[in-house]
Amino acid sequence: MELSPESKLIEWDDERYSTDIDRFDDQHQYLFGLLNELYVAMDEERSDEEVGEILRELERYTEYHFGDEEEFMQDCGYSMECADCFYNHREKHDEFEEKVRDLRQRHENDEHIELEVLTFVSDWLDSHIAGVNQDQNYSDYYEENLGDEYEYTPGKLNKNREVEAAHPEALREETTVADLDVSLGSKIRAGETLSIPDGPFAAWFERVCERHADRTAVRLPDRPDRDDLTFSDLRQQANEVAAGLLDLGLEPGDRVGIYADPTYEWSVVDIACHLAGLVSVPVSNLYSDDRARHIVDDAGIDTLVAERLLPVSVEQTVETVVYIDDLPRGAATDLPGLDRDGDEVATIVYKLGTNKHPRGCALTDENLRAGTQMLTDQLSIETGSTGTCFLPLAHIYQRLAGYSLWQTGCALAYMDTDEFEAGLKTVEPDVLVGVPQAYERLRGTIEDRMHDMSGARKFIAGNVAEKYGATMCESESPSRRLSVKHSMAEKTVFGRLREEFGLSNVSHALTGTESIDDETMQFFWGFGIPVREIYESTELTGVATITAADDYRSDIVGKPFPGTEVALAADDEVVVRGPGVMDGYWDDEEATAYAIREGWYHTGDIGTFDDDGSLTIVGSK
Repeated sequence: MELSPESKLIEWDDERYSTDIDRFDDQHQYLFGLLNELYVAMDEERSDEEVGEILRELERYTEYHFGDEEEFMQDCGYSMECADCFYNHREKHDEFEEKVRDLRQRHENDEHIELEVLTFVSDWLDSHIAGVNQDQNYSDYYEENLGDEYEYTPGKLNKNREVEAAHPEALREETTVADLDVSLGSKIRAGETLSIPDGPFAAWFERVCERHADRTAVRLPDRPDRDDLTFSDLRQQANEVAAGLLDLGLEPGDRVGIYADPTYEWSVVDIACHLAGLVSVPVSNLYSDDRARHIVDDAGIDTLVAERLLPVSVEQTVETVVYIDDLPRGAATDLPGLDRDGDEVATIVYKLGTNKHPRGCALTDENLRAGTQMLTDQLSIETGSTGTCFLPLAHIYQRLAGYSLWQTGCALAYMDTDEFEAGLKTVEPDVLVGVPQAYERLRGTIEDRMHDMSGARKFIAGNVAEKYGATMCESESPSRRLSVKHSMAEKTVFGRLREEFGLSNVSHALTGTESIDDETMQFFWGFGIPVREIYESTELTGVATITAADDYRSDIVGKPFPGTEVALAADDEVVVRGPGVMDGYWDDEEATAYAIREGWYHTGDIGTFDDDGSLTIVGSK
């Protein structure tokens, strides 16, 4: 509907609002349009359903736009040039999101919303875009410091935008699922054949423990008072806790939340849920209280396993709290999880790093078995190795890596997230499971150590690693480009530094969840740690493509995992099909229908394929 000037709450004015960046001007105008539509709908007392739809879209698009704007500020260097400005800007974004979310919640609670409230919201948006040191500030930075050669690539730093946020028009228009057919614009690239174990995930765990009974399954480097656990020990503890949870009155299919640090007890509860036929729901303690409450309510969690420092507001949302340092235990007999069909929902995972109220991805036993087998087949890790666990287990990427290590008969070392560099020195892992932020932090620590060196060693260390890594990235045959300088650095500096930092044994270094910057990748390749990037999302059980161990190229995210098919839609959107594709969004058939069509999960990312079939992500929709 075209609104007359008289019916508009806020009207676009290029002179007042334009940032001279078309992408953000378009987004701001879209927000203006939503506010105006909402104003008219409320003024004319239209149906609650129509008002609610506009409010939900306003909330969705606000979070999408702010995320895009913040990523731009980081990508173009503005966040480094004026860090205080950036963080102040982000706080303002959070403030506005809270206002919009409050409007939506009040409407859903049948509370009356005065039109004056909308006027207040529009005034806030006006001052944020046009006010001093707000959007005009990054606009000035863009004009003064960035030439025509700079091109912002949305999604490069964060591939995990919600599907509906990447496709707002699909929910705004009267589009039916039938209209959203799949039209491929490329050939299908497929991974190798995958053989998925049968049965429920609980049965998989039992088989793993029987096969590796006396091997070490859990290492506890941060707890000198505790012995490591064998697979038999782990199995016994998980069985006892499964029985204890059932003794509380829980029944198969009930959702159990886990709110705790990534400790081995977290994994015991997770496995116990599988054995008891319960559905585990990670509620990360990194979430805001508001987000944690949303997850508890959305998933229908009645029992929450939590650490002692549980926020009161979160505790009040559940009927039962079980403290993770005092888990219930019982006699394990006839655990119902062992009799599940194998394709039921096993866990509901709410994505980290997305909007305030994300949807839960319902992952089945088959999803977990398939994802575990994909990693196992792809990595071929040697039995008896040790892998790291210091990332949040609320993320399926870390959890799946742990399952894969166990399947191979390897130990998982649970390390303090805040002190993981020190943990590496103690553990000396064979498999490093990381994310870009962890590698950037580790790189900084290593470079500080290089800076403290003296004489020729300092010169060699500081000048060779990243330059050699960059040379490798430009080479068609990187393994053959070992220069004399790099050979000298390897013998005199890098080998000793890897030993000093506990990295001498690393045979597999993985990074996931989001893109890693080229300089960090080049540093570690030059340093002798060839990091492999996994392109993934929670909707895909944490696995889609992976780069090769002997071939790093900028922006390449690799080839499909075994059992996985990847293609480009007609508009170059990356679509993925295979046994890792989730069952759907929890209790949301409409969103599921938009995200998964004819078995293809639509990622919201734009990609291309190289001649050898490797995928590159060039942006997001």
